Amino acid sequence: MSEGAAPDCAASEAEVAHRLGQGDALSAFDCAAAARRAGIDSPRLRYLMVRALAASGDSLGAMHLYEALDLAGSGDVDSLALAGRIWKDRAFDQRADERRPWLEKAAAAYHHAWEVSGATFPAINAASLFALLGDRARGAALAEPIAAAGAAGNYWDAVTLIEALLLLGRGDEALRHAQAVDMMGSARAGDRASTCRQFARLAQSGAIEAASAAAIVDLLRPPPVGVYCGRMFRAGGEGEAGAQRAIAAALDAQPLSALIGPLACGADIIFAEEAIARGIDLTIILPFAEEDFIAQSVRSGGETWVARYIRCRDAAAMVHFASNTRFVSDDCQFILGSHTAMGLARLRARELESDAIQFAVVDPAVAARSANAIAGTNADLALWQAHGGRTVTIAVGGLDRSLEFPPAPKPPEGTRRGLYAILFADFAGFSKLGEAELPIFAQEVMGGIGRVLDEYGEAVLFRNTWGDAVYAIISDPAVAARIALDMQERLDVLPAGLGLEGHQAGMRTGIHFGPIYRGQDPVVGNELWYGTEVTRTARIEPVTLVGQIYCTQPMAAMLALGDAREFDCDYVGKVRLAKDYGELALYRLSRRAA
Repeated sequence: MSEGAAPDCAASEAEVAHRLGQGDALSAFDCAAAARRAGIDSPRLRYLMVRALAASGDSLGAMHLYEALDLAGSGDVDSLALAGRIWKDRAFDQRADERRPWLEKAAAAYHHAWEVSGATFPAINAASLFALLGDRARGAALAEPIAAAGAAGNYWDAVTLIEALLLLGRGDEALRHAQAVDMMGSARAGDRASTCRQFARLAQSGAIEAASAAAIVDLLRPPPVGVYCGRMFRAGGEGEAGAQRAIAAALDAQPLSALIGPLACGADIIFAEEAIARGIDLTIILPFAEEDFIAQSVRSGGETWVARYIRCRDAAAMVHFASNTRFVSDDCQFILGSHTAMGLARLRARELESDAIQFAVVDPAVAARSANAIAGTNADLALWQAHGGRTVTIAVGGLDRSLEFPPAPKPPEGTRRGLYAILFADFAGFSKLGEAELPIFAQEVMGGIGRVLDEYGEAVLFRNTWGDAVYAIISDPAVAARIALDMQERLDVLPAGLGLEGHQAGMRTGIHFGPIYRGQDPVVGNELWYGTEVTRTARIEPVTLVGQIYCTQPMAAMLALGDAREFDCDYVGKVRLAKDYGELALYRLSRRAA
């Protein structure tokens, strides 16, 4: 590292730590990865990067990165204890009857960190793991000195004391301390979420008394995550003033850990401004290319919105694109943006062990006229509530809706476009097959994939194959996830006779959700499904690890929005796609342990 890089390194470490404290593990990991790509590095930054990946839910990826960066070699207590955190998370990724070996690894790692340092943080975690493993006496022996010492005053000291008291069966005393912790200003959303997750796991296993743990978790649970939508309108006048007062009152009445949404003129920008003023962690979701979004959804309400848009965009913690394609006058593009925002709110709420709430600005005078629209506020309200979500409705009248939209490209008459799940998969190791093995591969491997697709009937709208590759369009994101997982499981054991022993072989699968065209191939006359999002999905599969399924952020968001709890989507990071197709935030899809 150059002599002048130290301040940049300190700033990067502080930014990653701040984002982790806010409970935004995804942006924390991206921030650390970007700093390291820029040549900024330190043992602390490497530790924070692995910790962020672990906090995102990817225990397997976190351990691989932990080993690749040799964090154990640093001897630092935080790095040593982080191995215990990762093994513990890995344990809870398994079925209950498969957890013990991983819990034993976690207990050993925390105990080693305590022996090296004498610090209370690894000691209390080792104590809890011994209790989880059924060795209450060993756990109590570590917890007793912590309980006797009391708390020093900061959040982590306080909850360490609470955990020790719970392990010792002193639930009433623990609850009294928790009531004081709830008022401590240092208790950030990410910190609270980690505590709640730990206490819930201990209670579910019977290591601590469930009623006391539940009462403490209720006290410490982070505030909900908000997702917003609302009307576009021109700036100025009583309409904007009324909207600003109503939005401010709604945010004052409901504390939030984070707020997620778009940045169109009118209600969106006011939500963003009010969140920034209150220090609420803000994530912006743009539905398509920014230049086109500003033209269609910001400047259309008047030039004064543009400067406000830029200020909010630059002050947001993160800006995500549901798609970076240009605007093609298709409502599906706006729908994808709003669905992605709603799904990411639910993903963030899960990460924070909290709930997600929708805030919707409605104008009663125009609500009836847009009741049947497929995109916009009414559609967002209906979808959120159809999936069991809670909505805070903010009624605002007198909005100036005289928007001026620029001309936009229109597809030819009769063009059909819709939102679908897109799946690409290929078989790594195919090029190593000899002529004699190809019929076995065709019948057993590709035939097995064909049979999986057959099992899902009409949900598979289109399929194609060439050699070792499969391309499918599927009507529903959850069905696409099941198909991909079934395909992988069908190929867990490869057929005998392929001659691939000693070679890395297996399927690599990429799944995306987005708007694509549907038509007829003008050359061969077959049905044709095409568009930029199809090409983007094809670029995911080559960078996917063998035997893994990677999905995009819109796909992960749709699974969360639909409350598809049979799946886990663990953040991989921003991955450079094949054939110079840019970077994309990707998640590893797996079945959730029962």
